[in-house]
Amino acid sequence: MLKSLLFPTALSLLAASAFAQEEPMYPNEVETRIGPLSFDHGIPTEETSEKLYDYLDFNRAVQAYLWSLPIMGHTQWRQTYLDEYDIKPNELIFAREFNERSLILTANESTPYLFGWLNVKEKAAIIEVPEGPIIGLMTDFWQRGLADLGVFGPNAGRGGTWVIHGPETPVAEIPVIEGAQYVKSNTNNLWWLMRVNSPPEEREALASGILTGFNGEELRSQLRDGENKVGRNFQPRGMRYWEMLHMILQEEPVEERDQFFMYFLKELGIEKGKPFKPTERQRALLEEGAVLGEAMAKNFVFRERLPGVLRDDGWRLILGRVEGTEPGDAMDHTQTIGEIGRFDPRARYTYEATTTSPKIVYPKVGYGMGYGGMFLDSEERALAGDRSYVINVPADPPVEIFWAITVYDVDTRGMVRTDQERAERGSKHEGIRALPDGTTPILVGPEAPPSDWENNWIKSIPGRAWFPYFRFYGPKQGYFDQSWKLPQIEEVNFDELPK
Repeated sequence: MLKSLLFPTALSLLAASAFAQEEPMYPNEVETRIGPLSFDHGIPTEETSEKLYDYLDFNRAVQAYLWSLPIMGHTQWRQTYLDEYDIKPNELIFAREFNERSLILTANESTPYLFGWLNVKEKAAIIEVPEGPIIGLMTDFWQRGLADLGVFGPNAGRGGTWVIHGPETPVAEIPVIEGAQYVKSNTNNLWWLMRVNSPPEEREALASGILTGFNGEELRSQLRDGENKVGRNFQPRGMRYWEMLHMILQEEPVEERDQFFMYFLKELGIEKGKPFKPTERQRALLEEGAVLGEAMAKNFVFRERLPGVLRDDGWRLILGRVEGTEPGDAMDHTQTIGEIGRFDPRARYTYEATTTSPKIVYPKVGYGMGYGGMFLDSEERALAGDRSYVINVPADPPVEIFWAITVYDVDTRGMVRTDQERAERGSKHEGIRALPDGTTPILVGPEAPPSDWENNWIKSIPGRAWFPYFRFYGPKQGYFDQSWKLPQIEEVNFDELPK
């Protein structure tokens, strides 16, 4: 018996050989998209090992960039206001002027905004919203929509009290207020905004009626004048991106869904509780990862591929989805559909825009907001600022409140900034001219049209591209059933416009 174990028979060797032949071996040379890879009996050679680790970590940097876009949009926004105003939690920047909202991702120009930041780690925050035409919302720092405030909120514009607490707020610091709406955030930091939709002469009083404070404090108006400073929340580039990401991750608990990404970042030099001191190799991977990550985000926005978002007229829904279709690329305020975390749609939306809420994502007839975007002209070219274009808005846009076309810069995703200080035309703007059939031409180009069309014109910037949003505030049935359609964007010679 011992002999047979020590000296296998020819039959047993033959059987082992036959068994081995049934198991295919990994090739010692393979061709891949990152070049040839070499193996020694299936073990990566030293050169191949280095190449594979480098590619792995680079991919992790790219995916970490896309994953972190929403929290970075809000963190950059807060940093801008810390730098410009030394803003404190519960304070609100009253953005009335063009510059104050020009570099906020896809803000509009028709209504003044109130922008504010909260941190509820130590105490719950309390907000009293007055009765009136206020359109507001609140998101956590991952840009998940938490609540609609004001007209589209549960009190339908009749005012109300909100108590906001987070994952680490002590229970003793969450007050019990009868009749209040309670909001639980998964982040310590939150962002909220209000649009004051009242007549100009009533805006100051209405805005001043928004009272804020932490538990135990007397609620008071905490408005800050925007001072015509340039706000900004488009994400930084280069190493600044990763430095800011490291900073904000120190402030927030890690959710279960994000634990793998925290591992990715650890391999790149970013960890909670440790200083950010990347090696030269890590720094190179992070810098290149941010460049390719942004390129992929641009691809999501301007060449989207997922179903469920294109209207019959070719304009893309920015939020929500076309009824009866796959959810597709459009953003959902929860960032999930069933058991699927919607990774690409979240990156796409938060690179292009900012903030969500239930009523923005899923409006109802006359209630909420609808958004359409177009990114190429009728010849499938970029909407270049060197060329002149017309968007012929058909008669009777299906809205209860107002409609508007806002023009944004492709690079900043903020409003186009020219000496005209105008990026929007629509039903709220005086002097807009319509054709006899009710069509309203909105003109975009580098040079002014004939003077009788100037009120319809938005100036563009040669050498830069732009894209428009069409806003339906209080959308009517024609928006939902698509019986009302938007046109393609046509290049035009302004001198040939009707007199």
